[in-house]
Amino acid sequence: MTRGTASTLLTPGFWCERFVYRSVHADALASWTAVATDNPVRAVRLMGADARKMTSGLPEGERQRVLGELGSPGQVGAMAALQRGEPCGLALDCAGAWVEWSARPVLILSVADGAPGVPGPCRADQPVGFGAPLTPADGFP
Repeated sequence: MTRGTASTLLTPGFWCERFVYRSVHADALASWTAVATDNPVRAVRLMGADARKMTSGLPEGERQRVLGELGSPGQVGAMAALQRGEPCGLALDCAGAWVEWSARPVLILSVADGAPGVPGPCRADQPVGFGAPLTPADGFP
């Protein structure tokens, strides 16, 4: 493969992940999911939208507390960090569960068919995100 061929297969993008732990002190991961996008603004918006979506299953007081933490001006700094080629992240205590989101610049390899279960690139016009909201069930969180 020549250098020119490799560059046409690689697309600059952003790898976003969500880690959920049962508590702030938990060592074991309860869930993990990821999504890739081609835009730093979309990467930060995906994290914020996912955090807001996760609060939909929380009691109203806890929901308002978490949403209040999301209202900070950190989104502009996160987008600027991604533009500079630096990672960014967000961590919240959601009704006892500890949730961490991160985004970092990557080169995405363009492939015709991805492997099952592997997230593919998310374009700005696609309404996708990290997954389901956080809802208490069977003692979790």
